[in-house]
Amino acid sequence: MRITRVDSHLLRVPTSPPRSSPAEEAAGRSSHIVVLLVHLETDAGLRGLGFAYVLQGSGRALLAVAEDDLTPLLLGEDPLDHERLAAKVSLRLQSVGRSGLVMQAYSAFDVALWDLKGKAANLPLYKLLGGVRESAEVYGSDTAWIWMNPQQILEASRPYIEQGVGIKVKVGANAEDDYERLTRLREALGEDVWIAVDANQRYDRSTALAMGQFYEEEVGVAWFEEPISCEDVEGHARLASRLDVPIAAGETLFTRAEFEQYLQRDALAVLQPDVTRLGGLTAFLKVAALAEQHHRPVAPHLLPEVGVHLACGLPQVTIVEYMPWLYPLFVNPPRIVDGRLAPPPGPGLGLEVDAEAVDRLKVAYR
Repeated sequence: MRITRVDSHLLRVPTSPPRSSPAEEAAGRSSHIVVLLVHLETDAGLRGLGFAYVLQGSGRALLAVAEDDLTPLLLGEDPLDHERLAAKVSLRLQSVGRSGLVMQAYSAFDVALWDLKGKAANLPLYKLLGGVRESAEVYGSDTAWIWMNPQQILEASRPYIEQGVGIKVKVGANAEDDYERLTRLREALGEDVWIAVDANQRYDRSTALAMGQFYEEEVGVAWFEEPISCEDVEGHARLASRLDVPIAAGETLFTRAEFEQYLQRDALAVLQPDVTRLGGLTAFLKVAALAEQHHRPVAPHLLPEVGVHLACGLPQVTIVEYMPWLYPLFVNPPRIVDGRLAPPPGPGLGLEVDAEAVDRLKVAYR
Protein backbone atom coordinates (compact mmCIF):
# COMPACT_ATOMS: atom_id res chain seq x y z
CA MET A 1 0.00 0.00 0.00
CA ARG A 2 1.29 3.44 -0.97
CA ILE A 3 0.21 7.01 -0.31
CA THR A 4 -0.89 8.50 -3.64
CA ARG A 5 -2.43 11.83 -2.63
CA VAL A 6 -2.40 14.24 0.30
CA ASP A 7 -5.11 16.85 0.88
CA SER A 8 -4.54 19.49 3.57
CA HIS A 9 -6.99 22.19 4.60
CA LEU A 10 -7.05 24.89 7.24
CA LEU A 11 -10.30 25.46 9.13
CA ARG A 12 -11.41 28.15 11.57
CA VAL A 13 -13.78 26.65 14.16
CA PRO A 14 -15.53 28.80 16.81
CA THR A 15 -15.39 27.52 20.40
CA SER A 16 -18.75 27.11 22.11
CA PRO A 17 -19.18 28.34 24.76
CA PRO A 18 -16.51 30.97 23.98
CA ARG A 19 -13.25 30.26 25.78
CA SER A 20 -12.64 34.02 26.10
CA SER A 21 -14.69 36.90 27.43
CA PRO A 22 -15.21 39.99 25.23
CA ALA A 23 -12.49 41.77 27.23
CA GLU A 24 -10.07 38.86 26.73
CA GLU A 25 -10.82 38.81 23.00
CA ALA A 26 -10.15 42.54 22.81
CA ALA A 27 -6.77 41.84 24.42
CA GLY A 28 -5.95 39.24 21.76
CA ARG A 29 -7.14 35.91 23.22
CA SER A 30 -9.14 34.21 20.49
CA SER A 31 -12.41 32.29 20.85
CA HIS A 32 -11.80 30.04 17.88
CA ILE A 33 -9.54 27.12 17.12
CA VAL A 34 -7.56 26.76 13.88
CA VAL A 35 -7.51 23.18 12.61
CA LEU A 36 -5.23 21.51 10.09
CA LEU A 37 -7.27 18.73 8.47
CA VAL A 38 -5.35 16.11 6.47
CA HIS A 39 -6.49 13.22 4.28
CA LEU A 40 -4.06 10.58 3.01
CA GLU A 41 -5.29 8.60 0.00
CA THR A 42 -3.75 5.24 -0.93
CA ASP A 43 -3.61 2.93 -3.92
CA ALA A 44 -5.57 0.40 -1.85
CA GLY A 45 -8.61 2.66 -1.85
CA LEU A 46 -8.28 3.52 1.85
CA ARG A 47 -8.33 7.12 3.08
CA GLY A 48 -6.72 8.19 6.35
CA LEU A 49 -7.99 11.14 8.40
CA GLY A 50 -5.79 13.27 10.64
CA PHE A 51 -5.97 16.67 12.32
CA ALA A 52 -4.01 19.11 14.43
CA TYR A 53 -4.85 22.49 15.92
CA VAL A 54 -3.51 25.81 17.16
CA LEU A 55 -5.18 28.05 19.73
CA GLN A 56 -3.57 31.35 18.78
CA GLY A 57 -2.33 32.59 15.43
CA SER A 58 -3.64 32.09 11.91
CA GLY A 59 -2.27 28.60 11.27
CA ARG A 60 -0.83 29.65 7.90
CA ALA A 61 2.62 28.38 8.84
CA LEU A 62 1.10 25.03 9.86
CA LEU A 63 -0.48 24.66 6.42
CA ALA A 64 2.75 25.70 4.68
CA VAL A 65 4.74 23.02 6.53
CA ALA A 66 2.07 20.45 5.67
CA GLU A 67 1.99 21.25 1.96
CA ASP A 68 5.56 22.30 1.22
CA ASP A 69 7.59 20.05 3.51
CA LEU A 70 5.61 17.06 4.77
CA THR A 71 3.56 16.09 1.72
CA PRO A 72 6.61 15.48 -0.52
CA LEU A 73 8.15 13.29 2.20
CA LEU A 74 5.10 11.03 2.50
CA LEU A 75 3.93 10.67 -1.10
CA GLY A 76 4.74 7.19 -2.41
CA GLU A 77 5.46 5.81 1.06
CA ASP A 78 3.86 2.83 2.79
CA PRO A 79 1.52 4.35 5.42
CA LEU A 80 1.95 1.34 7.71
CA ASP A 81 5.59 2.29 8.38
CA HIS A 82 4.81 4.88 11.05
CA GLU A 83 8.13 4.62 12.90
CA ARG A 84 10.22 4.87 9.73
CA LEU A 85 8.21 7.83 8.48
CA ALA A 86 8.49 9.66 11.81
CA ALA A 87 12.26 9.14 11.70
CA LYS A 88 12.41 10.31 8.09
CA VAL A 89 10.54 13.50 8.86
CA SER A 90 12.65 14.16 11.95
CA LEU A 91 15.91 13.71 10.06
CA ARG A 92 14.92 15.78 7.03
CA LEU A 93 13.26 18.66 8.88
CA GLN A 94 15.26 18.96 12.09
CA SER A 95 16.97 22.12 10.84
CA VAL A 96 13.50 23.71 10.67
CA GLY A 97 12.51 22.44 14.08
CA ARG A 98 12.74 19.21 16.11
CA SER A 99 9.65 20.27 18.06
CA GLY A 100 7.01 22.96 17.91
CA LEU A 101 5.51 23.90 14.56
CA VAL A 102 6.94 21.04 12.49
CA MET A 103 5.78 18.39 14.94
CA GLN A 104 2.39 20.05 15.32
CA ALA A 105 1.89 19.84 11.56
CA TYR A 106 3.25 16.29 11.38
CA SER A 107 0.90 15.15 14.13
CA ALA A 108 -2.02 15.48 11.69
CA PHE A 109 -0.19 13.19 9.26
CA ASP A 110 0.74 10.70 11.97
CA VAL A 111 -2.87 10.51 13.22
CA ALA A 112 -3.92 9.85 9.63
CA LEU A 113 -1.34 7.04 9.40
CA TRP A 114 -2.84 5.39 12.48
CA ASP A 115 -6.35 5.87 11.09
CA LEU A 116 -5.15 4.02 7.99
CA LYS A 117 -3.67 1.24 10.13
CA GLY A 118 -7.04 0.64 11.72
CA LYS A 119 -8.80 0.69 8.38
CA ALA A 120 -6.26 -1.69 6.83
CA ALA A 121 -6.80 -4.10 9.75
CA ASN A 122 -10.57 -3.41 9.80
CA LEU A 123 -10.30 -2.64 13.51
CA PRO A 124 -11.14 0.40 15.64
CA LEU A 125 -7.96 2.16 16.72
CA TYR A 126 -8.47 1.29 20.40
CA LYS A 127 -8.53 -2.42 19.52
CA LEU A 128 -5.30 -2.00 17.57
CA LEU A 129 -3.71 -0.30 20.59
CA GLY A 130 -4.67 -3.02 23.05
CA GLY A 131 -8.40 -2.91 23.76
CA VAL A 132 -8.26 -2.76 27.55
CA ARG A 133 -11.80 -1.38 27.94
CA GLU A 134 -14.89 -0.58 25.89
CA SER A 135 -15.57 2.86 27.39
CA ALA A 136 -13.61 5.38 29.42
CA GLU A 137 -14.02 7.75 32.33
CA VAL A 138 -14.43 11.34 31.15
CA TYR A 139 -14.55 14.87 32.52
CA GLY A 140 -16.03 18.06 31.06
CA SER A 141 -13.55 20.78 30.18
CA ASP A 142 -15.51 23.37 28.22
CA THR A 143 -17.95 24.80 30.79
CA ALA A 144 -15.84 26.53 33.45
CA TRP A 145 -13.74 29.24 31.79
CA ILE A 146 -11.94 31.79 33.87
CA TRP A 147 -14.34 34.59 32.86
CA MET A 148 -17.39 32.65 34.11
CA ASN A 149 -18.90 33.15 37.56
CA PRO A 150 -20.07 30.17 39.67
CA GLN A 151 -23.68 30.44 38.49
CA GLN A 152 -22.65 30.47 34.83
CA ILE A 153 -20.41 27.45 35.43
CA LEU A 154 -23.19 25.54 37.17
CA GLU A 155 -25.64 26.26 34.35
CA ALA A 156 -23.20 25.30 31.61
CA SER A 157 -22.04 22.17 33.47
CA ARG A 158 -25.50 20.80 34.25
CA PRO A 159 -25.46 18.24 31.36
CA TYR A 160 -22.21 16.81 32.77
CA ILE A 161 -23.26 16.83 36.41
CA GLU A 162 -26.57 15.12 35.64
CA GLN A 163 -24.63 12.20 34.12
CA GLY A 164 -22.22 11.98 37.03
CA VAL A 165 -19.39 13.51 35.00
CA GLY A 166 -16.98 15.89 36.75
CA ILE A 167 -15.64 19.21 35.49
CA LYS A 168 -12.35 21.06 35.25
CA VAL A 169 -12.34 24.71 36.35
CA LYS A 170 -9.99 27.36 35.00
CA VAL A 171 -8.21 29.44 37.67
CA GLY A 172 -5.20 31.72 37.95
CA ALA A 173 -6.31 35.22 36.99
CA ASN A 174 -6.71 36.35 40.60
CA ALA A 175 -6.12 34.27 43.71
CA GLU A 176 -8.87 35.99 45.71
CA ASP A 177 -11.37 35.39 42.93
CA ASP A 178 -10.24 31.77 42.66
CA TYR A 179 -10.82 31.30 46.39
CA GLU A 180 -14.33 32.72 46.13
CA ARG A 181 -15.31 30.87 42.92
CA LEU A 182 -14.07 27.46 44.04
CA THR A 183 -15.56 27.80 47.52
CA ARG A 184 -18.97 28.59 46.06
CA LEU A 185 -18.72 25.87 43.42
CA ARG A 186 -17.84 23.18 45.93
CA GLU A 187 -20.67 24.27 48.21
CA ALA A 188 -23.14 24.15 45.32
CA LEU A 189 -21.95 20.83 43.88
CA GLY A 190 -21.40 18.96 47.12
CA GLU A 191 -18.44 16.82 48.08
CA ASP A 192 -19.06 13.94 45.66
CA VAL A 193 -18.69 15.78 42.34
CA TRP A 194 -15.28 15.41 40.69
CA ILE A 195 -13.49 18.76 40.28
CA ALA A 196 -10.03 19.53 38.92
CA VAL A 197 -8.46 22.99 38.60
CA ASP A 198 -6.26 24.30 35.80
CA ALA A 199 -4.13 27.44 36.26
CA ASN A 200 -2.58 27.38 32.77
CA GLN A 201 0.80 28.46 34.25
CA ARG A 202 -0.62 31.71 35.70
CA TYR A 203 0.59 31.44 39.32
CA ASP A 204 4.05 32.15 40.67
CA ARG A 205 5.62 29.62 43.03
CA SER A 206 4.44 31.12 46.32
CA THR A 207 0.89 31.71 45.13
CA ALA A 208 0.75 28.20 43.68
CA LEU A 209 1.79 26.75 47.04
CA ALA A 210 -0.85 28.71 48.95
CA MET A 211 -3.59 27.97 46.44
CA GLY A 212 -2.54 24.33 46.23
CA GLN A 213 -3.04 24.01 49.98
CA PHE A 214 -6.47 25.63 49.62
CA TYR A 215 -7.50 23.35 46.74
CA GLU A 216 -6.24 20.36 48.68
CA GLU A 217 -7.71 21.11 52.10
CA GLU A 218 -10.84 23.14 51.39
CA VAL A 219 -12.01 22.13 47.91
CA GLY A 220 -10.78 18.57 47.48
CA VAL A 221 -9.74 18.66 43.82
CA ALA A 222 -8.69 15.67 41.74
CA TRP A 223 -5.58 17.50 40.52
CA PHE A 224 -3.91 20.91 40.31
CA GLU A 225 -3.00 21.46 36.65
CA GLU A 226 -0.17 23.62 35.29
CA PRO A 227 0.22 25.66 38.48
CA ILE A 228 3.35 27.51 37.25
CA SER A 229 5.45 27.93 34.11
CA CYS A 230 6.01 24.71 32.18
CA GLU A 231 9.71 25.61 32.00
CA ASP A 232 10.06 25.54 35.79
CA VAL A 233 10.75 21.87 36.48
CA GLU A 234 12.37 22.69 39.83
CA GLY A 235 9.31 24.68 40.90
CA HIS A 236 7.00 21.78 40.05
CA ALA A 237 9.23 19.43 42.02
CA ARG A 238 9.09 21.70 45.07
CA LEU A 239 5.31 21.99 44.86
CA ALA A 240 4.94 18.24 44.49
CA SER A 241 7.07 17.67 47.58
CA ARG A 242 5.00 20.05 49.72
CA LEU A 243 1.48 19.31 48.50
CA ASP A 244 -0.61 16.16 48.66
CA VAL A 245 -2.89 17.28 45.84
CA PRO A 246 -1.68 15.64 42.58
CA ILE A 247 0.21 17.97 40.25
CA ALA A 248 -0.80 17.52 36.60
CA ALA A 249 0.89 18.96 33.51
CA GLY A 250 2.22 18.17 30.07
CA GLU A 251 0.02 19.88 27.49
CA THR A 252 2.80 22.38 26.72
CA LEU A 253 5.62 19.84 26.69
CA PHE A 254 6.74 18.90 23.19
CA THR A 255 9.08 15.94 23.62
CA ARG A 256 9.52 12.70 25.54
CA ALA A 257 12.74 14.15 26.98
CA GLU A 258 10.81 17.01 28.59
CA PHE A 259 8.47 14.57 30.30
CA GLU A 260 11.47 12.55 31.46
CA GLN A 261 12.96 15.64 33.15
CA TYR A 262 9.78 16.04 35.19
CA LEU A 263 9.58 12.38 36.11
CA GLN A 264 13.22 12.22 37.16
CA ARG A 265 12.45 15.01 39.67
CA ASP A 266 9.18 13.36 40.79
CA ALA A 267 7.52 16.62 39.76
CA LEU A 268 4.31 15.25 38.20
CA ALA A 269 1.60 12.92 39.46
CA VAL A 270 -0.53 13.01 36.28
CA LEU A 271 0.89 13.29 32.74
CA GLN A 272 -1.15 15.24 30.18
CA PRO A 273 0.55 14.84 26.80
CA ASP A 274 -1.04 16.48 23.77
CA VAL A 275 -1.08 14.32 20.63
CA THR A 276 -0.83 17.43 18.45
CA ARG A 277 2.15 18.97 20.21
CA LEU A 278 4.17 15.76 20.49
CA GLY A 279 3.96 14.87 16.81
CA GLY A 280 1.11 12.37 16.79
CA LEU A 281 0.23 8.99 18.20
CA THR A 282 3.65 7.50 17.49
CA ALA A 283 5.29 9.96 19.88
CA PHE A 284 2.38 9.82 22.35
CA LEU A 285 2.85 6.06 22.77
CA LYS A 286 6.46 6.62 23.84
CA VAL A 287 5.35 9.09 26.54
CA ALA A 288 2.66 6.64 27.66
CA ALA A 289 5.29 3.92 27.99
CA LEU A 290 7.43 6.30 30.04
CA ALA A 291 4.45 7.01 32.30
CA GLU A 292 3.87 3.30 32.80
CA GLN A 293 7.53 2.84 33.71
CA HIS A 294 7.17 5.53 36.40
CA HIS A 295 3.74 4.31 37.55
CA ARG A 296 1.97 7.53 36.58
CA PRO A 297 -1.50 7.81 35.01
CA VAL A 298 -1.98 9.60 31.71
CA ALA A 299 -4.83 12.01 30.96
CA PRO A 300 -4.50 13.20 27.33
CA HIS A 301 -4.93 16.90 26.60
CA LEU A 302 -7.98 17.80 24.48
CA LEU A 303 -8.99 15.90 21.30
CA PRO A 304 -11.49 13.41 22.78
CA GLU A 305 -11.90 12.01 19.25
CA VAL A 306 -8.42 10.53 19.67
CA GLY A 307 -8.24 10.44 23.47
CA VAL A 308 -11.12 7.98 23.74
CA HIS A 309 -9.16 5.45 21.66
CA LEU A 310 -6.08 5.97 23.81
CA ALA A 311 -8.05 5.55 27.05
CA CYS A 312 -9.81 2.43 25.77
CA GLY A 313 -6.66 0.98 24.22
CA LEU A 314 -3.95 1.63 26.84
CA PRO A 315 -4.10 0.71 30.55
CA GLN A 316 -2.18 3.77 31.78
CA VAL A 317 -4.51 6.25 30.03
CA THR A 318 -7.20 6.57 32.67
CA ILE A 319 -9.51 9.44 31.65
CA VAL A 320 -10.55 11.54 28.64
CA GLU A 321 -10.79 15.33 28.53
CA TYR A 322 -14.13 16.13 26.88
CA MET A 323 -13.49 19.31 24.91
CA PRO A 324 -15.76 18.97 21.85
CA TRP A 325 -14.27 21.86 19.87
CA LEU A 326 -13.75 19.76 16.73
CA TYR A 327 -17.13 18.03 16.93
CA PRO A 328 -18.75 20.31 14.30
CA LEU A 329 -16.39 18.71 11.76
CA PHE A 330 -17.74 15.18 12.22
CA VAL A 331 -21.04 13.43 11.64
CA ASN A 332 -20.48 10.91 14.44
CA PRO A 333 -18.10 12.17 17.17
CA PRO A 334 -18.00 10.15 20.41
CA ARG A 335 -20.71 11.20 22.88
CA ILE A 336 -21.02 10.76 26.62
CA VAL A 337 -23.51 8.02 27.48
CA ASP A 338 -24.30 7.08 31.07
CA GLY A 339 -21.31 9.09 32.26
CA ARG A 340 -18.71 7.39 30.05
CA LEU A 341 -17.23 7.89 26.59
CA ALA A 342 -17.01 5.09 24.02
CA PRO A 343 -15.19 5.13 20.66
CA PRO A 344 -17.15 5.07 17.40
CA PRO A 345 -17.46 1.45 16.23
CA GLY A 346 -15.91 1.85 12.77
CA PRO A 347 -12.32 1.00 11.80
CA GLY A 348 -9.51 3.42 12.58
CA LEU A 349 -10.75 6.54 14.33
CA GLY A 350 -14.27 5.62 13.22
CA LEU A 351 -14.99 9.25 12.29
CA GLU A 352 -17.01 10.48 9.34
CA VAL A 353 -16.20 14.01 8.20
CA ASP A 354 -19.09 16.43 7.67
CA ALA A 355 -18.15 17.74 4.22
CA GLU A 356 -20.58 20.69 4.37
CA ALA A 357 -19.17 21.85 7.72
CA VAL A 358 -15.61 21.58 6.42
CA ASP A 359 -16.45 23.66 3.35
CA ARG A 360 -18.18 26.27 5.51
CA LEU A 361 -15.28 26.59 7.96
CA LYS A 362 -12.43 26.35 5.45
CA VAL A 363 -9.97 29.24 5.35
CA ALA A 364 -8.47 30.21 1.99
CA TYR A 365 -4.80 31.28 1.97
CA ARG A 366 -4.16 31.35 -1.74
